[in-house]
Amino acid sequence: MQLTVHWGDLWVPVSMMVLSVLLSLVIRRSRSSRQAAARWRSRTYWEWLPFLFGLVVVIAELSRLLEVPDPGVAIADVVARVLALTTVFMVFRVLFILFARGGRVLFRRRGADGGS
Repeated sequence: MQLTVHWGDLWVPVSMMVLSVLLSLVIRRSRSSRQAAARWRSRTYWEWLPFLFGLVVVIAELSRLLEVPDPGVAIADVVARVLALTTVFMVFRVLFILFARGGRVLFRRRGADGGS
């Protein structure tokens, strides 16, 4: 089955990638100004998730849009799947870190309130 892809289909993933880079620059500036990286020992890198989602879509659609031969499409699909799995792994890691931080804050407050 031949899928039809148009150049207009690439606007959303490319805009996700651009917004992710801008978000990363803003977060880097805010972390350096407040020294939040020293307070939180493990960084989440959640700002790069939209970039990876956009990159997966661009790789998958661009190979079809440029009418690359079948071996090139197969390679692009493998690269897109690997990036998609990496992105899913990063999402689970980010969620784990955020829940761990929330749990630490919740139990720290509960212990402080119960002690007085």
